Amino acid sequence: MYMRSLLRMLVAVLLVAGLTAPVSAFAALGVPFGGRVASIFYCLNGGIYETIVGVRGGAFVWTPAALTFRNYQTRPGVNQVGLADIAYPCVISFKPLIVWYGLRIQMVGTSLAI
Repeated sequence: MYMRSLLRMLVAVLLVAGLTAPVSAFAALGVPFGGRVASIFYCLNGGIYETIVGVRGGAFVWTPAALTFRNYQTRPGVNQVGLADIAYPCVISFKPLIVWYGLRIQMVGTSLAI
């Protein structure tokens, strides 16, 4: 009887560890994104809010802590590719307080579009 409950617990632990491992690895590595920059907005807290359109587009916030590759351009029309991780605030206005959220960019590179 004791052995059967121990075996069930072991199976449950391995099942939970196996199902959560890909999620935790995905969170540690980041979410890949890429596409054309449609619009940018300079945040009051030091970031740049970017709207990217394309297959892996969305709202993203570039911060000075992001690993930025050579030839980085912050303007609409260029193509970007990179990794993002958590929701990050972009302060638009202090009074009244307006905050937009986007995924924080971990690393990014851009094309040399003219």
